[in-house]
Amino acid sequence: MLNMSRRLFRSVSFAIALLAWAGVPGAAADKPACTVGPLKLASFNIQFLGSSAKRDNEGLADLVRDQDIVLVQELIAPPFAGSFPPNPDGTVEAFKPDPQAAAFFEAMRSRGFFWVMSEEDTGSGDRIHLNSTATEWWVAFYKPQAAAPANDLPGGFLASDRSNHPDYERVPFAFPFRNCSGTMDFVLVSVHLQPDDGPAPRQRRQHEIASISQWIDAQAGNGERDYLIVGDTNIQDCGELAQALPPGYQSLNAGCVATNTNVKGPKPYDHVFYRPAATAPEIDQAFGFKVVGLVDAMRNRWQQFGTGPYPGDPYRHDDFRQVYSDHSPVLFRMVAAGRDDD
Repeated sequence: MLNMSRRLFRSVSFAIALLAWAGVPGAAADKPACTVGPLKLASFNIQFLGSSAKRDNEGLADLVRDQDIVLVQELIAPPFAGSFPPNPDGTVEAFKPDPQAAAFFEAMRSRGFFWVMSEEDTGSGDRIHLNSTATEWWVAFYKPQAAAPANDLPGGFLASDRSNHPDYERVPFAFPFRNCSGTMDFVLVSVHLQPDDGPAPRQRRQHEIASISQWIDAQAGNGERDYLIVGDTNIQDCGELAQALPPGYQSLNAGCVATNTNVKGPKPYDHVFYRPAATAPEIDQAFGFKVVGLVDAMRNRWQQFGTGPYPGDPYRHDDFRQVYSDHSPVLFRMVAAGRDDD
């Protein structure tokens, strides 16, 4: 496990905010007015984002344009120039920006989103900083008129070693947010857990979730109580969900609604775990958990964007996921229940 390619990095405070080019809307001198109301949140695993020149970035961004916070999993390369955290010897490596990743960020920027990103990638192998499907970056997009990063709360990678970690396939990343009126704050732990079915992958996922729960428990001294585990858990069915949920947690996808696009193998991969004792008042239970079926949602869009037959009619998995994804976005909402209790 420990070799010349594997490095330990000290966690920087929360994340690097990549509000990186001149056209970013809502700069400090033009802060938008606060929009009071429920926060609209989405989680979207966009498979291998940054790897496909065929990607309909505008269509995907349009699908989530009305959300206030969007967590995206499977970003495989940084969109812009920058530098990794310093190596133990003090040297610094530069990012290799990816134009295909940048195209999606530009599509989100043009719809009013800001973003925060992890300072580096994470993966299950001994090497990171790869710009390949072997590692992933974490990113959260947000609308500043609704919410903003809460850098005074716990955030960042859940572990200092982001490669081949014993507890995680990909070290999760915590994004703390506060609504614009300051009446609600919370921490979103974005995840992409061990894939595949079978006893070993299920056991691995259960260990990953338990490790995240332990990290959350370890933050008890800071006073924040609202932690949500959000994203692609790769959970296969309700039986696994019941075994994997830590004590005191529930899933907003308790019915195990399928969230992937493959009609030949529907699976309830995406979840929002929360602790009712701490966070139930802030969850919009009436709205619940909604899956935006990607195949249906992009059908009309294809007439403007695509050429040839729509890869969703009939469904062609490899073609569809290169243009869009193999997951549908999932939505939930949070409400400020009076004065924040933490």
